[in-house]
Amino acid sequence: MLKNYFFVIFSFSFFALSQSDRFVIKNTGVNMTVAILAVDPLIELGDTIVALYSNDDLNDKKSNPYTNPELFSVGGLTIWRGERLAIALWGNDSTSDIKDGFINNESINWAVLKNNKYNPVQLIYRSGTNFWEPNGIHIVDSLKKKLNY
Repeated sequence: MLKNYFFVIFSFSFFALSQSDRFVIKNTGVNMTVAILAVDPLIELGDTIVALYSNDDLNDKKSNPYTNPELFSVGGLTIWRGERLAIALWGNDSTSDIKDGFINNESINWAVLKNNKYNPVQLIYRSGTNFWEPNGIHIVDSLKKKLNY
């Protein structure tokens, strides 16, 4: 019986400690909703679609999450299950000193996560743009994998 308790405690501790904060998304009280109607056949069932924001307010155009992933955080994510979906992209909590979400008019960096690496994708918008706005509702006709990156 003691062995069973030890195994459960050890397993839980190992699992809890092995999780990454990289995909922890904070509900900041303000978001934007993006509906995605279709995705490229190159995106497989179970792939993770992420929206990334810059960790600083400067929005440096020279850096991107594909070459400098440490400079970006996940502001929204979903798992592709083969059907239309909606994803909430969380905005910055203005009551805290740290940036923990998108700021108004910040460019959204979209990617598919594969092998622990961000792979760029292109979105074709039916309604809205690729810039975050509080309480916005944007509709994407298609999400396509960028092959020449």
